Amino acid sequence: MRITKNSVIKIGYVMHDAQGTLVDETSMNDPIELYCGAGQLVPGFERALMGLRAGDRKTFTVQAQDAYGERNEDLVKRIARSALPIQVEVRKEMRFPMRSPEGVELVCRIVEVLPDAVIADFNHPLAGQPLQCVVDVVEVKNPT
Repeated sequence: MRITKNSVIKIGYVMHDAQGTLVDETSMNDPIELYCGAGQLVPGFERALMGLRAGDRKTFTVQAQDAYGERNEDLVKRIARSALPIQVEVRKEMRFPMRSPEGVELVCRIVEVLPDAVIADFNHPLAGQPLQCVVDVVEVKNPT
């Protein structure tokens, strides 16, 4: 059986960023079970799996626009220190949860700490980077 949209699959995979740093992995001894088409995977990763069968191995690259998107400099914001909780001591490179004006919880990376503000980057940490992937398909089945 081949992987199609709505297949339930078990896979083991290794994923590296453009610099070769390990981003994520699962073991073949403990493969992850996923439902294709449910948004559990970045779109380019899921598309690369289509048509594979149990026992197949595939090496591929997911381009940035099909992974976590391109970097968007509009998502780098200056935030007044007064808008941050007073009890939090912010540091450069710190990851920090914040709420958007619409109430959505977002995580930013503190890029710079200034006396009266911080510069926060709301891009996904892997935005703008292609992902190098190796996938081993363990099992493919129809949803029940």
